[in-house]
Amino acid sequence: MNVLTLKSIEKSFGDLKVLKGIDLSINKGEIVCIIGPSGSGKSTLLRCINHLETIESGEIDVLGTKLAVTEQGKAKYLPERQIRGICARIGMVFQNFNLFPHKSVLENVMEAQVVVKKTQKDKAWEISMQMIEKVGLVDKVDAYPAQLSGGQKQRVAIARALAMSPDIMLFDEPTSALDPELIGEVLLVIKKLALEHMTMLVVTHEMVFTREIADRVVFMDEGKIVIDGVPDDIFVNPKHARIKTFLERTLR
Repeated sequence: MNVLTLKSIEKSFGDLKVLKGIDLSINKGEIVCIIGPSGSGKSTLLRCINHLETIESGEIDVLGTKLAVTEQGKAKYLPERQIRGICARIGMVFQNFNLFPHKSVLENVMEAQVVVKKTQKDKAWEISMQMIEKVGLVDKVDAYPAQLSGGQKQRVAIARALAMSPDIMLFDEPTSALDPELIGEVLLVIKKLALEHMTMLVVTHEMVFTREIADRVVFMDEGKIVIDGVPDDIFVNPKHARIKTFLERTLR
């Protein structure tokens, strides 16, 4: 079942065109990794899916509902209330955690459930504890972000997103803000989600990780998708010169 479809997505910041006619579709349970050089539009694409940025034109279909369509050359969105309902079914993990510094691990994971989904506190507590256990942080449940390592903070952010029972998970370079020795613990959590067939769209610079977990790899450059294929199309037999150059610089 197709859960996400993007058609002819265009996005600019002022005079800078960041996305240039992006077409992409993802099926339920599929793990798609987006790679490419910095500034190629990868993170902006994720933010457009989750309505953190708006597109100029194109079509965004999430879980069978058209979030945006093009009318008279411009994107027209659903009413804000409907958009919030759709985006509540999309989990997102950011580069820099975005935790509430004055709330504990448990409170951070509970917050959106209670405030956004109006979940009863006892039920939210139960779900939060399950997700905190899932990411291996039960011993840190009462700790505050300042008391956590970067890897632990990112695992809290993953638990928080999972607690909302999303249909799709978006990861925006989840390890880019981490010291090298902490990257593995975050990637391990994402690998576990892959084994559970969670639908995921992951922007990452981790090439070995991408090759291990991706069903498909999307390579972006200068706001366009250069190739969308299986990992071997990228890592074993890359036919596009731009991909070869990128891999030579990334894997050496």
